[in-house]
Order: sequence, then C-alpha cells, then structure tokens
Amino acid sequence: MSTTKPTYASVWKHLSTVNCTGKIQTIRGGGKELSYLSWAWAWGIMMEHYPEAQFYFKEDTLHPDDSVTVHVQVSIGELIREMWLPVMDHRNNAIKGPDARQISDTKMRALVKCFALYGLGHFIYAGEDMPPKAEEAVPEVVQEKPKAKAKAKLPANEEEMMEGLIEKSASGESPFPNDVENWDVTMATEIVDLMLGTIKGLASSVDDMKSFWKANLDLIGKLEKTFPEQKKKLQDGFTVLRKQLEEKK
Repeated sequence: MSTTKPTYASVWKHLSTVNCTGKIQTIRGGGKELSYLSWAWAWGIMMEHYPEAQFYFKEDTLHPDDSVTVHVQVSIGELIREMWLPVMDHRNNAIKGPDARQISDTKMRALVKCFALYGLGHFIYAGEDMPPKAEEAVPEVVQEKPKAKAKAKLPANEEEMMEGLIEKSASGESPFPNDVENWDVTMATEIVDLMLGTIKGLASSVDDMKSFWKANLDLIGKLEKTFPEQKKKLQDGFTVLRKQLEEKK
C-alpha cells in the first residue's frame, strides 16, 4: 500500500499490474464466454492497496422504454472516477422493468468496472488474458475444502488481501461497504461471508476478533436491523471461532 498521495497516474501504474487472473470467473452470455471479477474479491484487492477508497451509488436513470442504467462513483483520496451500466440479461440486452435483484447485481458489476478505470482488472474488458507486466505466476482457481483441524494456508495473494482487511479493522476502521440500506439479501450474505472468511483466515487471538467486531460495529448494527438472519450467521460464526481459539490456549 502506497504512503504517498495518490495521483491518477500512480494509481493506474500500480493497479494495472496487479495480477488478479486467479480470481477471474467466466459465464456464458450472448453466445460466448464472458470473463468477470467478483465484486467481493475486487473490493478486497482495492482495500489491500488503497484502503481509503470509497464508493457511492448515484441515482438510477429510468429510460422511456422502462430499462434502467445504474451509476457509481469511486474515490481514492481526492481522485474520482464514475461508471454507468444498463441492467442487462444474459444476452447483454437491456431489461425492461428490472427487479431489485437485477438492479443490485448490476450495481456491483458497475463497481468492478469503475475499478477498471483505475487500472484494476482493466485487461478483462480489453479482452486480454494477462495484466501487463504481471510478475506473479497465474494461480489456479481451486475450490477450498473445509479442514477439521489445521487452519488452511491461504495463497499469498489472498493472505495479503485479508491482512489488509484485518489491519484496517485493527486501526478502528471498517474495510467493508456500509450502505446496508441499498443492499438486498444476496449482497448482505456475500458481505457476511467475506467478513467471516477474513477473520477465519487470519485471526490468531480473541483480541483480534474483538478488534474486528468493534471496527465493524456500525455495519453489524445495521445488519441486525435490516438483515437479522445474516447478522445471526455472522455472530454464530464468530462464536464458533472464538471457542476454537480459546481451546488452543
């Protein structure tokens, strides 16, 4: 993470060479394979490198044909980039009268696309296979399997990403988006899964867990009011991990 004041040039130079190919997934749409980067991983990578980054969803545009375009703004310090994206079906055709879930999903895709304006994963949209000047080997995408005892060792890029999330929480700041009022159940579940994955990956003590919980207290409070089931899932996960850490003492 850079300690100097970011500029458009320095951010682009840094993020455009980040090797995130191991997190790229594909779906079939419009008769061809389409590549995309999960918003959760994209946000985690951004937090690793620029934890001061913020995003804001602007008012949606409703077109005469009842299709909708979403708008997002991402800031890094004083830098601002904006991106827009129509709500589309699997054939990349605009959807007339999209529902809340379709709009929510499109917002997160627009967020990742806005990150690309800063350089993160821009090669995906350029149709390239690798980021320019990538120094790391491309990691294979593997399905994580639960282990009964020993904590799984994370690949270096994932570990560095999660360390950034833990460090920011330890400093009293939440590294996770906080606009719960704009979420749907799917997004709330994904955020909770990311929080649990972060703390399970690196927490080495109950004190680590307490710092993480305190830093995200405002977010957790909003979850309890709006998505009580997801908040319970988070709390249950923390309870299990706390018992495991206490048993190791």
